[in-house]
Amino acid sequence: MTKRLLSALCLTVFAASPLFAVPRPVTLSTPSSTFASYVAGPETAAQCVVLVHDWFGVSSSYKDAVDRLERQGYCVVAVDLYNGRTATTHEEANALLDALDSKVAGEKIDAAIKSLGDRPRKIAVMGFSMGARHALAAAVRNTSVRATVLWYGGTTKDADRLRSLSGPVLLVVGSKDGSALEDSSGFAEAADAAGANAEIYIYPGAAHAFAQPLFNQGRTYDPVAAEAAWRLTEDFLRRRLH
Repeated sequence: MTKRLLSALCLTVFAASPLFAVPRPVTLSTPSSTFASYVAGPETAAQCVVLVHDWFGVSSSYKDAVDRLERQGYCVVAVDLYNGRTATTHEEANALLDALDSKVAGEKIDAAIKSLGDRPRKIAVMGFSMGARHALAAAVRNTSVRATVLWYGGTTKDADRLRSLSGPVLLVVGSKDGSALEDSSGFAEAADAAGANAEIYIYPGAAHAFAQPLFNQGRTYDPVAAEAAWRLTEDFLRRRLH
């Protein structure tokens, strides 16, 4: 397990497109229903990323994530756990989260992962905040997942669960992220006990959801920290999927 404290970096922040680059809506099936997701990037790509959004749903920053990964040549499947509903305030997001059935959410992510099994591929799952917990759970359930990326979200202290992982995990949190920061220490100990390959990076001065402009009405949005997290993520995916 690797754990590092990042110093503040002077980075150029690149503006990403506010829309899916070339969205291709697809209908996927779970044992209980069908649901819509979006696919971007080359369908025949050998490296794929399944994305799971935060509690705001399919927001502009989530679409930016799809676009950024698509531009690097990944086939991206962006899951919509809220069935088209989105939030712009904490109150709206909390209502959507309260109505979310965790079992159904897991089935949707599993279906997105399985939709990529039509050919040999290396698959990663990536989740933001609320989506990080669901992404990690999906990685534990699906042996086809070769890498997992978690941005400032809940993890686990259960070493037995982490022994089911088929690939390494990258966790990025801010030093002012309260519960997520505390959770990262327990996750690090569990990863060590499980013999899991985990890389944990703590960005100084960053709060929870530092890459989401909607969180705290933008007061804790940190574009420099977000860019640093993206560079860590891109390097991790290059090392683990290529």
